[in-house]
Amino acid sequence: MTTRISAQSVADANVQARQLQKKPGKRRTFTGAMGTLITVLAVALAVFQLYTAFFGVLPTMQQRSFHVAFILPMIFLLYPAAKRSPRDRATALDWIFAIASGACALYVFFAYESIATRAGEVYSYELWLGGVFTALVFIAGRRVLGWPLPIFCFLFLLFAYFGRSMPGPIQHFGLSVPRIVEELYLTTDGLFGLVTGVSATYIYLFVLFGAFLTSTKTSDFFNDISMALTGHLKGGPAKISVLSSALMGTISGSTSANVATTGAFTIPLMKSIGYEPHFAGAVEAAASTGGQIMPPVMGAAAFIIADTLNIPYTQVLLCAIVPALLYFWGIWCSLSLEASRLGLKGLPKETLPRAGEVLVKSGYKAIPLFVIVYFLVKGYNPLYSGCWGIGCCVLLSFVKKSDRMDLTTFVNTLKDGSLGALSVAMACIIVGNVIGMMGATGVALRIGDAVLALTRGHLVLTMCVTLLIATLLGMGMPTTASYVMASAVAAPALTLLGVRGLDAHMFVFFYAVLSSVTPPVCVGAYTAAGLANADPNRTAFTGVKLALPGFIVPFIFVLAPEILLTNVTNWFVTFQAMISAVVGVFLLSCFTENFFMAPLRWYERLLALAGSLALLYPGTLSDAVGLAALVLLWLATRGGTSPNASV
Repeated sequence: MTTRISAQSVADANVQARQLQKKPGKRRTFTGAMGTLITVLAVALAVFQLYTAFFGVLPTMQQRSFHVAFILPMIFLLYPAAKRSPRDRATALDWIFAIASGACALYVFFAYESIATRAGEVYSYELWLGGVFTALVFIAGRRVLGWPLPIFCFLFLLFAYFGRSMPGPIQHFGLSVPRIVEELYLTTDGLFGLVTGVSATYIYLFVLFGAFLTSTKTSDFFNDISMALTGHLKGGPAKISVLSSALMGTISGSTSANVATTGAFTIPLMKSIGYEPHFAGAVEAAASTGGQIMPPVMGAAAFIIADTLNIPYTQVLLCAIVPALLYFWGIWCSLSLEASRLGLKGLPKETLPRAGEVLVKSGYKAIPLFVIVYFLVKGYNPLYSGCWGIGCCVLLSFVKKSDRMDLTTFVNTLKDGSLGALSVAMACIIVGNVIGMMGATGVALRIGDAVLALTRGHLVLTMCVTLLIATLLGMGMPTTASYVMASAVAAPALTLLGVRGLDAHMFVFFYAVLSSVTPPVCVGAYTAAGLANADPNRTAFTGVKLALPGFIVPFIFVLAPEILLTNVTNWFVTFQAMISAVVGVFLLSCFTENFFMAPLRWYERLLALAGSLALLYPGTLSDAVGLAALVLLWLATRGGTSPNASV
């Protein structure tokens, strides 16, 4: 099937993109005095974060509690309690919750020195404040994130209280209610714990950085350069989606945000050349999911990895480069094979922008990304690097009059950054319940021991169990929460088997990211299905098929750690592992798409699967077997037809 595309198709896709981006969201939009108040709160938070990022963060409890003191009140004012709640004003209950949550957080901010010097002594009124604050965190979490994550976190509170009644390895002495409240409210191990600390520093600043890049229309540059480089290729619009999503992932770090930004343009374009709606949505969901593992600005959990392991963020970036490229290579191969199978063509070159012209006209918009990478490589921390990236965005906005940031645009960008950080900040705060209770009960290592007992210390089986844990915990939850909970349970088991700490956490991180495209609850796939007007479940399962290499890649770098740039000891061995992985991922795509140079017979398809697994498993002998399978497939399909093969 061959489809001709005119310039009108691209224009229509742009129109549909603008219409889709105007759809009302879950958050309230205020005008007048209320809108001014939200702007003041959001801009004040942005100024605080920028000031502490550039001149040095405050003491731990102060930095985190002040951050939370802005986040929770804005959530209660902006997110309605129910669908029937008014959307043009905040209710009296919203105001009560907003003031109470802000007051409870500010108490910790002002009393942190007294709390730190009392050697564990707790005043009775502090327990009441802590109880109210904990309840408000759950209420706010439900409004922003839905029911799954708050319910899961509440189960950990029950687990902490009923410890004596727990079975086997997770049994403990149990914590009293005052002890639980103290742990959550007055220590750096609960609601103001490490994950909230990452939100109050790195995560917020890079969300703000993304807002500045969006305000200066960097996303338009990414779309244009992606169209120029890949639009004319076979199945071009789908490859535009892959490239633009990979580029957008470097600044958004969010699957849903990535889908909404690039998918609003690429999905209609894919449908216009002949891709079915569910396939177009699946391509965008899978590509946008990979955005969270694409350096230099990865998903929020990447910053938590660096803080947890006490390593430079550049180590996490370096570790992620090869796995991210393999992931996108797998999607790229699937798209090429699907386009060949369907006979789809690319967009005519005359309808596409020219790469040289795009680079000359807008290439400077990517400079802030290089500025951040430069400062990171020079050894500066991500906060300082992010500040320079934001400053660079502001300066570069004056290059063109149409992009110039006046005072109003600057204030609106600060506001958008703060509001864009609310959902991920809320996830970080509420997941502190899990971390706090697991730390107070000491159950994390015992669960790791239980996993090892179940798998009898077999590394591959332990990785399979970890995959299931991360995927199950990620259903309906943000990547950050999924990663934190899964890493607390599963990462210790992997490290006990000799897996390097960073490799183990990257393994868990991969599956936490992929949970956003894995049925039955997959927010990224559902968002893409909505943009494509496609069946959500069909879109989700197709997305899993496209993202299948991502489920295999973590096994590769655990079994063959030399493939990661952080583990290089011999460049020849690393290069060999990379080449075999690239070919192995290609054969895996041939298996999933049932196509090589022609449709495959059932046994040829099994040969592709066997060859891919052989190449992905480390070892010279296995590589030879995989290459032999590749040669056999080429010989069987080189004529371009495969008699009696089913498509």
